[in-house]
Amino acid sequence: MIKLGFHPWLAAPASKVQIPSCMQWFCALLALALLTAPALYAAVEDPDAQFIKILTVVDQADTLKSNTNNAPARTKYQEAQRALLNFKQNHPVWNTKVVAYRLKYVGEQINALSQPPPDATDQGTSGTDTKPGSTVTTAPWGAQLKLLDAGAEPRRAMRLQVKAGDQQSLGMTMKMAMDMEMGGMPAQAVKMPAIKLDMKVTIKDVAANGDITYETMIEDASVSADAEVMPQVADAIKGSFESIKGLSGAGTISNRGLGRKSDMKLPPDANPQMRQAMEQMHDSFSTMTASFPEEAIGPGARWEVKLPLRSQGMAITQTMTYELASIKGEILTVKSTLLQHAANQKIENPSMPGLKMDLTKMTANGSGTASLNLAQIMPSKATMDSKSDIAMEMNISGQKQAMTMKMDIKLVFESR
Repeated sequence: MIKLGFHPWLAAPASKVQIPSCMQWFCALLALALLTAPALYAAVEDPDAQFIKILTVVDQADTLKSNTNNAPARTKYQEAQRALLNFKQNHPVWNTKVVAYRLKYVGEQINALSQPPPDATDQGTSGTDTKPGSTVTTAPWGAQLKLLDAGAEPRRAMRLQVKAGDQQSLGMTMKMAMDMEMGGMPAQAVKMPAIKLDMKVTIKDVAANGDITYETMIEDASVSADAEVMPQVADAIKGSFESIKGLSGAGTISNRGLGRKSDMKLPPDANPQMRQAMEQMHDSFSTMTASFPEEAIGPGARWEVKLPLRSQGMAITQTMTYELASIKGEILTVKSTLLQHAANQKIENPSMPGLKMDLTKMTANGSGTASLNLAQIMPSKATMDSKSDIAMEMNISGQKQAMTMKMDIKLVFESR
């Protein structure tokens, strides 16, 4: 999820808030926020939105099952199964592997929950089931990683192989376009300048258990000149980058790329908005590292990472699915798809005192490709193309204003 680093809202009565002022504020926070993305939004069309709703039902069933509410869980799984069968009939060519996996998964859960409880005499039997999808690894920060398909032989356990003192310089370029509508006024298309960020990652220590401690430094941040960009938009974005250069942080991940902890070093006089945004940015860079299953995998392997996000007062569910496209020595090519959704909820953000918002829609999906070197904790090269669809209602000076926003984003990472 793009974790939003908000800036103060323009204090004015709702009747006086004009689209250009709102754009200036919102574009500024989005430009800074996009630096924090562990993954990006993408286009939500009718089949995608339907499938996300089905995933929500599966999530609810999983939660009920984990709390040993077996009968309600079985009912929820059956609801999801019916929805998946209808979805498959209505959209027979939509991501057939994903639909087939979900149908298989809910069918297995229904069968398991329909079996009578084991007899007490069977309780002494033990063993470990290593079939794909049979176990879920719960990682720090609440991430759940599940192997869906182990892939073809030869298989091997993927582990990061960095050494203390290793360094990686990384460049990021982001291009974004946005359509926004607010207060019943006509939709406004906003062209955004390209944003560039240069950072360095240094490995400080590798523990005996494989945990990797690293430091990050933002060496440069810039906004490209673009005559087609509105001056107020360009100025707002540039203002968001004034204090970023030179910021540093530290973090720890496992040798499977799962985040342990992170800290951001900020100037003592940093304002609350910058502090919150930068802390979230560092957390997000931690989650951008490659995350691998515990099990050995080979070409064609697929795994899923489910992560509950809490960002700027919003509770979001993110599901990323990875496919190991190829292996050449220590270089992996990985394809990824992303689904995000958030239930209707009230948002009260401490960074925006006095501004209350109701999130009415947040759905996203996307895809990308990354080249991963097991000797580095960040991708050697990665591209992500995405779109998002967000709707919210804001309470400004006691008056409500609806806002909808669609974003097209292209993000490129490359080691230098």
